[in-house]
Amino acid sequence: MPRLSLADSLTRRVRAGAHASVAYDVVGEGVPLLALHGAYSSRGEVRGFLEPMIGTRAVRRIYADLPGHGESRPSSGVASPDGVLDLLDLVLEAEAATGSFLLLGHSYGGHVARALAARHPSRLAGIALICPVIPGPWDTARGDVVRDDGVADALEQGEREEFEGYFVVRTAETLDRFRRDVLPAMGDVDDETLERAIGAGPHAVDPDQVAITAPMLIVTARQDRYVGWHRQQRLADRCPHATVATIADAGHALPHERPALVGALLADWLDRAGS
Repeated sequence: MPRLSLADSLTRRVRAGAHASVAYDVVGEGVPLLALHGAYSSRGEVRGFLEPMIGTRAVRRIYADLPGHGESRPSSGVASPDGVLDLLDLVLEAEAATGSFLLLGHSYGGHVARALAARHPSRLAGIALICPVIPGPWDTARGDVVRDDGVADALEQGEREEFEGYFVVRTAETLDRFRRDVLPAMGDVDDETLERAIGAGPHAVDPDQVAITAPMLIVTARQDRYVGWHRQQRLADRCPHATVATIADAGHALPHERPALVGALLADWLDRAGS
């Protein structure tokens, strides 16, 4: 069994040795859903946009900091991308040891979710991918600014660069979400772990070779300058129950820029997954 410790009233942790751990929060009751953030972020970002979308559904949300991020530091004992999956398997063993579970990932967390699903296809109740990283050359979009109301003028220089680099919809509403959910989740990273273990494989179980029959949702954005959207659509080729949506007038910050639409797509996915 994984060694599980309660760091405080919210944070739990699994360990695989002295220098390899994952910190996570658990919210709600119901079918387990492991939610994974992107690179250079932490669990607070996904929790910020996902909680309003889940609402009162019977879903037990597990928000994890990937190794090298947030409270999952230091992580020098995580030697490879499969080492990341090994730690997340400990989270599943602690929080979803039996029965089915859901996976959700944004950006690099989308790739990790796919790789984890490939390890457990028979237990997977559903998987949702939001602007996921795809291994191989990135087919990026131009990332044209959709709307700019000049709200970034209120930010410090460094924060402004982060906001304008991430958001292509720059309004008072998206600035509020940036300040509330994105900015507090940024910056706390272990660069050595990111270089060594935070990558798109290779994995012992190749996610491109495993057919996923559980309900899948793939949501991308046409102005995503980081991971693009063309190649992600082909993820549905091996997944007979995949919904694929490419959203206009949004970028890599899609769940912050178009939360109502993403929330509606997630609601349909959860309905199909029986949650």
